[in-house]
Amino acid sequence: MKPIHRGEWASLILILSIFLGVFMRFNPTMLAGFPINDGGMFAIMVDDLKASRYVLPNFTTYNHLNIPFAYPPLGFYLGRIVSDLFGISAVEALRWIPPFFASLSIAAFYWLALRLLKNKYYAAVSTLFFAMMPRALSWFVMGGGLTRSPGQFFMLLALATIIRLYEENRRSDIFWAGLLSGLAVLSHPEAAVHTAFSAVFLWLMLSRKRDTFINSVGVGIVVLIVTAPWWGTVIHYHGIEPLLNAAATGQKALAVLHLVFFTFTEEPYATFIALLGLIGIVHRLTRRDYLLPLWMALPFFVEGRSAPGPAAIPLAMLAAVGLVDVVLAAIQKPAEPEAEYVSSTERNVFIYLILYLTFSTYQFGYGLSSATLYSPDREAMAWVRENTSSEARFLVLTGTTSVSCDSVLEWFPALTGRQSIFTVQGREWTEGPNFNNFILSTYPAQRCLSSGNPTCLDSAVNRASYDYIYLSKTLRVNNCTPLDLPRTFPFFVASMKSEDGFDAVYETADVIVWKRK
Repeated sequence: MKPIHRGEWASLILILSIFLGVFMRFNPTMLAGFPINDGGMFAIMVDDLKASRYVLPNFTTYNHLNIPFAYPPLGFYLGRIVSDLFGISAVEALRWIPPFFASLSIAAFYWLALRLLKNKYYAAVSTLFFAMMPRALSWFVMGGGLTRSPGQFFMLLALATIIRLYEENRRSDIFWAGLLSGLAVLSHPEAAVHTAFSAVFLWLMLSRKRDTFINSVGVGIVVLIVTAPWWGTVIHYHGIEPLLNAAATGQKALAVLHLVFFTFTEEPYATFIALLGLIGIVHRLTRRDYLLPLWMALPFFVEGRSAPGPAAIPLAMLAAVGLVDVVLAAIQKPAEPEAEYVSSTERNVFIYLILYLTFSTYQFGYGLSSATLYSPDREAMAWVRENTSSEARFLVLTGTTSVSCDSVLEWFPALTGRQSIFTVQGREWTEGPNFNNFILSTYPAQRCLSSGNPTCLDSAVNRASYDYIYLSKTLRVNNCTPLDLPRTFPFFVASMKSEDGFDAVYETADVIVWKRK
């Protein structure tokens, strides 16, 4: 076989990374036929923009709770524009916009890796790991990726531009870094946090000069100008309180354990990327090159809940270092890693690695496609919308206490137009420091589904606070992990049938709706 030049090999790896990464990002929603996991509140916020004719509304109509329309709005405007241009519903827009921007993030990541690693070959290998790492795509292709995915894309572009600003001192980059950072802020709160902290970290690691500090202040001023129409309108409508409430939520101190045990790549089989990343960390630390290891650890101390997403960025680069500088260097002749042409050993390692990652990531995406709202629930919710009062309040029960993976609870208010008293989405803008306590207050009622005690539900929630009970038996994930067997809750269903205070008004094999007398 004719030897392959290292530059050509790098280009081939990059092309394969983009092609495979795009497929892996679109495949789950194509398999599901509905947005993955979450996004119900966002679909309503996209529709709210239609009703307001693109003017930022005061409140969202989601769940009848007067939730301030304070969320960074760029994703909702993108959803509204796509919906109007292509004549599709907001729900359909939530299927396609997230994987589209997640796919664009692959190219943005390559540019960032090239700026940091200064080598096309290392950047291409890093891109392969980023494109195929489950944690680098999972939360960005879901319905909620309508905001997360553009946030990731603009954050990557912003950080690459900021690095160029620090290294080359190009004045035009003050504007471009500020614009891209502003778009990240307008996309997602956590993207704003990670962009800001990463920019400060990169300045400390790469520059620490007075002129670049002044340039950074200039970037911050541009960000304030770009984002002013949003935060200025929110403050005009509601004051500063909703923004402070949102800032008080999202922390998870135990998230640092993901860093300790290195479980956050979410690889379903052999954790090749995580292992290579650990090897890369050791390699860099022994050479006193601390930038990538420290940058990977930073998100776990800044924003626990979403830390794995931004941590995946430096981890992909560390995995490339571990593969090229340690593994391949150990199994090849001393001169081969620096050779102009790719050796047969190196070629075969990459062929196996690409085949394995393709299989592993596809299996992850196939499992991810099951985390969606199934047709029995969509049909039942359509019945609720047509056959109950618009003022009706529902106690929605699914048996899970993993609110971030409960698609039924989030989509119920969106598809029915009725209030779900235990749906948590949107309450971060109203509950503030009490947000986590509200989440905990929803658990006892869900646990009653597994209890044989007929009085459990009344002990968990005041009967006067709801008009209907909606029981779904279709949820196939718990704590974001697929269930081996569906849960049917036979004891709970039997106790409800013998309860005089309720009438079953809708019943299928998967969903039961009881009306309180």
